Amino acid sequence: MIRRFAALGFCVSACLLEHLLDFLIGKTRLSERPYPLHRWSARLLPWIGVTVDCQGKPPEGGLIVSNHVSYLDILVFSAVVPCAFVAKREVRSWPAVGWIATLAGAIYIDRARRDDTHSIQPQMAASLAAGVRLVLFPEGTSSDGRQVLPFRSSLFQPAVENQAPVTAACISYEIEDGDPAVDVCYYGDMVMGSHAAKLFGKGGVKATLRFADDARVFADRKVAARELYEQVNALKAQPATALSYAAAGVP
Repeated sequence: MIRRFAALGFCVSACLLEHLLDFLIGKTRLSERPYPLHRWSARLLPWIGVTVDCQGKPPEGGLIVSNHVSYLDILVFSAVVPCAFVAKREVRSWPAVGWIATLAGAIYIDRARRDDTHSIQPQMAASLAAGVRLVLFPEGTSSDGRQVLPFRSSLFQPAVENQAPVTAACISYEIEDGDPAVDVCYYGDMVMGSHAAKLFGKGGVKATLRFADDARVFADRKVAARELYEQVNALKAQPATALSYAAAGVP
């Protein structure tokens, strides 16, 4: 467990340093910001006992819509492909993960404010226009992974207005000596420090990340929310397969 926390600390520090160097040399475009997190997530996951099985080819750009079950989701998506995130405001204060997600271009939404979905739409539109792969968790919160929660349609409006392609994805976990619903998934009133300590004290974790075959362009946000919800559920129901896409940098 100590070695895993040390690896986490080293990679977070290295990622922060790379962002600082990028800032000093003027490498601050939206499209460039996800790359340090991509590189260091790919290095970190094997060191903390997480392997990734990526099924289906990640999209070249646009909006990626996924279920959300753990703080590991950010590291897994980032390891597979350079991307930024639309996440709940609380993620910003998460130790380590929140810091580097923010530097990578994360866009935060206050779920307690009904009008906040509208206020972040310009940020989402700017990221999509810059060619950033933007990962959206439209359930509004993380869960125990047993089912996909309803999607909030308002968050799809920037993709609709910018005619950005939208790709469904689904993430799930297995763990050698535990129950992923309580040992990997992070939700409700769980405390991150004690949860991470328990997780790092266990055996290996396998993350399965599935992508839909085709991206879609939508003309209506409610249609997008409904159809993407169905696609994510369909991906979740797929049986395990040995056919996987080997993403660069992912073991």
